[in-house]
Order: sequence, then C-alpha cells, then structure tokens
Amino acid sequence: MSLKSILIALGFIIVIFFGLFVAYRLFFAPERLNLIGRTIETTLGFDNGVVEFYSCGKLVKRFLKVEKLTTARGTYENKVRPYRFGYGYLDLNLDGVLNKNEKKLGKVYFEIPSYGDYVYYDAKVIPEEK
Repeated sequence: MSLKSILIALGFIIVIFFGLFVAYRLFFAPERLNLIGRTIETTLGFDNGVVEFYSCGKLVKRFLKVEKLTTARGTYENKVRPYRFGYGYLDLNLDGVLNKNEKKLGKVYFEIPSYGDYVYYDAKVIPEEK
C-alpha cells in the first residue's frame, strides 16, 4: 500500500467524520431537538400553558391556553428586546376556568416586560365551562 493511497483514505475518513459532525449539529444537537419539539407541540395544539401576573404578591391577571412565550427580536437589527410575548385567553374572573364569554373573546396578544413578576407553567388540562 503506497503512501498516496493511505493519505487519500485518511482524507476520505476525515471528510466523512466532518460531514457526520455537521449533520449531528444540524439535526441532533439539543438546541435543534428543543426547537423541533416546540414546533411539533405548537403545530399539534399542545397549548395548555398558563401565565399569571403578580403585583405586590397578589394575582392581578391570568392568561389561559398559552401556546408558548416568545422572546422578542428586532425586525431589522436582529437584537433581543427586553420583553417576551404570547397569545392566550384572558381569564377575566381569575378562576382558572375558561368560561364561554372568555372563549368568545378569543386569544389576545400580551407582552411581559423583563422586569415583570410573572409565572408561566404547563397546566396539562385547563377546565372549560360547558
């Protein structure tokens, strides 16, 4: 076996390993799997998140069936902005149940300032008024 064929084989192996590494980073990295998982959850309608706003330790506003909270980015400068936003049903009477009149209003857009006191959690099931 000549030195030239060994170097060609070694170069071929390096190219294959580099290609596998790039494929791993593109498709199987934890960040990518997280993004894929969130996309599937949003697409399939797993939207049982709840956002609660507090002021002086007291619950003042609640949003039900929130799909996800998104960190805002500038359109042109592509910088992270100091707030998050989402869509959800406003729980007018703060009882944790999605009532008919609340559902009739539809999902509303809301923003959360970075310094706001809020809690986001997955409720698994949000009771609805029949």
